[in-house]
Amino acid sequence: MSHVINAYIKKINVALRDFLSDVNRRYSLRLISDALLRYSKDFILRKGKRIRPLLFVLSYKGYTKKTSYSDRRLFTSAASIELLHDYMLIHDDVIDNSDLRRGKPTLHKIFDRNIRLPDDAKVGASLAIIAGDILFALAIESILSIDEGMEKKEKALRKLTQTAAYTGAGEFIDVVFGHKTIDQLSEHDILLTYTLKTAKYTFECPLLMGAILAGAPDQELKKLSQLGLAAGQAFQIYDDFLDLFASERTIGKPVLTDLAESKKTLLVFKAYENSGRDEKKRFKEIFEKKNKAVPDLDDIRRIVVKSGSYDYCLKKMSRLQEKAMDLCNNLKIKKAYKKALSSIILKLSPSRMPFKP
Repeated sequence: MSHVINAYIKKINVALRDFLSDVNRRYSLRLISDALLRYSKDFILRKGKRIRPLLFVLSYKGYTKKTSYSDRRLFTSAASIELLHDYMLIHDDVIDNSDLRRGKPTLHKIFDRNIRLPDDAKVGASLAIIAGDILFALAIESILSIDEGMEKKEKALRKLTQTAAYTGAGEFIDVVFGHKTIDQLSEHDILLTYTLKTAKYTFECPLLMGAILAGAPDQELKKLSQLGLAAGQAFQIYDDFLDLFASERTIGKPVLTDLAESKKTLLVFKAYENSGRDEKKRFKEIFEKKNKAVPDLDDIRRIVVKSGSYDYCLKKMSRLQEKAMDLCNNLKIKKAYKKALSSIILKLSPSRMPFKP
């Protein structure tokens, strides 16, 4: 099954590249600003998992009753959810003032370094926000590429824009929560951000868009929605585990990222909530430090394990994964695509950790 998934990822990358070239021809973006096209294109085509368009394609192919359709148009339409993802990443990087994305400089840092203005102004953040807005517009255009009726396209487009609104709301409350202390938040607050910022647009939206365009019945859409939300939350909890416990070699990026930014993940929240007075004091001292080091990470890891947070979050992730797998097994989708979907769910939140606490 992995060779089929890899083949689809290659087609998604080709569709993204071809769509951007087509957009340049029709809108003359290079004539308007060579920097806008060049650096945005570089950002979009960086190596990534392509989870979202992949789920879109699997869902469509799994439910469509058509025996003949344009693969090129399908993959171009699937690119819409990747463009939405890039739009979100660009804005998120500006909000967090991040330096790196997918191992390379963030778009606003690239603009700052490469666009020289007479007054030496640094406008990278402003230009990146504008570039992100353009990508959102292109996401809307690309979804219309698929060879399906306007009623289906309208319904899928409504799901895309609805998800963008929910994700924006998730970003809004995440910024607000970032300025609250950990004892001012609840588990519900954290899971709400996981649902809005990750589960809805990483899993639920692409699955529903593909199925809607394929004409899947409402009862299947309900199951896909539940599956997407469960898989998305499990995926986010696993990502939290990776950031706190995995080695840089395991995940291919620097560790300490979330801890350095004092991200209030479920792991750290439950560790604080379940700790005694002295441990809570030590935890807050570390967590609220601006410059954290490896010994701080070791202390946080120790508290997370000792408090029972590690086991609690592992069990929660496993239950969510089991729910997603049960829903997947009950889908009335073509067998090959059900198998591919289940393999993705298992890979993105495996029950066995590639590291020890």
